[in-house]
Amino acid sequence: MIRLKAGDAEAFGELYFRYRPRVYRFALKLLRDADLAEDIVQETFLKARSAIQNLLQSSSLLAWLLTITRNEVYGHLRKSRSNGDVSDEDVWESETPIDEVVGKETVEIVQSMIAQLKPDYREVILLREYEQMPYAEIARVIGDTESAVKARLFKARKALVKKLKPYFGEQS
Repeated sequence: MIRLKAGDAEAFGELYFRYRPRVYRFALKLLRDADLAEDIVQETFLKARSAIQNLLQSSSLLAWLLTITRNEVYGHLRKSRSNGDVSDEDVWESETPIDEVVGKETVEIVQSMIAQLKPDYREVILLREYEQMPYAEIARVIGDTESAVKARLFKARKALVKKLKPYFGEQS
C-alpha cells in the first residue's frame, strides 16, 4: 500500500495482475460482452491509478476496485440507454423467463411444422428464411426458375399458416 501510494509503477503492476481477473469477471457478468468488459477493466485501472491516494485501507482494495468497475459499467449502460425506451420499473433486461419458454416452444412448433413439409417446399423455406438467400440464388441451388421458387415459397408459407392456426390463432 505504501509503495502504491508513493506511485511505484511496479507495485501498481502487481496490483493489476493480482486483481485484473476478478475485475474482468465482475464486469463480464454484468455486461455479457467480453470486449466491453475488457474496456471497462482498462478504465477501472486507469481511474484506480489516478485515485490511489484516496484509498484508506489495504483491506478494502478489492472492494474499491469493484466499486470503480461497477460505476464504469453502470455509466456505460446509462449512456447506451440514453434514448429513454427503458423504464425504471422494468426488472427484466429483455424477456421474462416465461416469455423465453413460450418463445422456445413457438420455435419448436414452427420447426416441427417445417419438418413435416414435403422436401420441395421445406428446402425453399429453409434456404429463404433461415439462410436468407435471395430468390435468384435459391433458383440456382435447386435448379429451377426464380418464379417457380416464389410460387413454391408462397404455397409453403400458406400451408404453414394453415397448420399453425390452431396453435397461434389469427396471429399466424
